[in-house]
Amino acid sequence: MMTINVKIVVDKEKEEEQRIEVPGGYTYENILEKLGINPVEVIVLREGKPVPEDEKVAVSKNKEEITITIVQIVSSG
Repeated sequence: MMTINVKIVVDKEKEEEQRIEVPGGYTYENILEKLGINPVEVIVLREGKPVPEDEKVAVSKNKEEITITIVQIVSSG
């Protein structure tokens, strides 16, 4: 198992950090499901860059964890 540090940003004034462990082969969509977050309502960023939800989570060399940011999409209509 690898440890993923998940930083959830709903808006600039409210931040919540969670640490979760996920098995190898997990996708970003699996992480969203585990957290109870609808993938249609958010953008997942890894190191500040958007990643597709179906991409497998992988850690960089010499790192045991990664940080992802989940940003809620705000729409008005």
